[in-house]
Parts: sequence; structure tokens; C-alpha cells
Amino acid sequence: MYHYYPNRHLLIEDVLDSGFERCELALAEWANLRSGSPDERQVISYCKALLRLWQSDARAYLVYKMAAEHYAGMSEKDRLPAKRRFMERLYVPLQSITQREDDSVDHLLAVLVGCCGLNYYAGTSELDVDRIARLAMQAITKEH
Repeated sequence: MYHYYPNRHLLIEDVLDSGFERCELALAEWANLRSGSPDERQVISYCKALLRLWQSDARAYLVYKMAAEHYAGMSEKDRLPAKRRFMERLYVPLQSITQREDDSVDHLLAVLVGCCGLNYYAGTSELDVDRIARLAMQAITKEH
């Protein structure tokens, strides 16, 4: 794939851009489907949808994985717009939809990214989407 791009940074930028588009669409679809204030079941359904998206499209997973790492490895000029886009189009809307102003969305996303990453790196193709979504919900509700 490198031979289509003059450098690694343009490749990453293109991959992230298409990943962002998929993630933004998934969030918008979920936001349009839900009714009223989100309950636990609706948030779990979003977690499952996000995990399935990541499973089918690694570009979408990369958006969240790199966000968790503050887009390390990217040049400063590319890192700031990526962080801003993530915050404005994915993080803040999710925080608003879930009506969480504390760091619980961070924990929810950390569970999702971490569990999905374990599968990627272990080479397993199947995620236990239901279990991971329940773990993520526990992180957001701070239940033990």
C-alpha cells in the first residue's frame, strides 16, 4: 500500500479519515434510532454496534485506538486536527447523548478499545460483543 502514497503520514491520514467517516456515521445512526434519554440497554446497543463496526473495519477501530494513545506517532500538525475531530465529532456527542459529564465515557471507551485490542493482537477474529458491552456499561455506571 505504501507505493500508492508518497509517505507514511499520508497513508495514516487517509486511513484515519475514512475511519472517522465510518465512526461518525455509526454514532449519528445510533443517535437517530434512540428515543428520549438513553437507558442502559440503548448504551449497550451502541457499544455492540461500535464493536461490530470495529470488527468489520479496522480503520474505525484505529480511530479510537489512536485517540486512546492521543494520536502518538503522528506529526504535531496532523495530531491536533485528529484530536479535535475525535473530540468534536465522536467524544463530546457521545458524552452528551449518554448525559455523562465526568470521566465515565473515558472508562467506557477504554474497556471497548482494550478488549477489542486484545482480540486483534491475539489473532482471534470473534469478539464476545455481549460480554464486552456489559463490561463497558459497568465502567460507565461505576457498578462493581
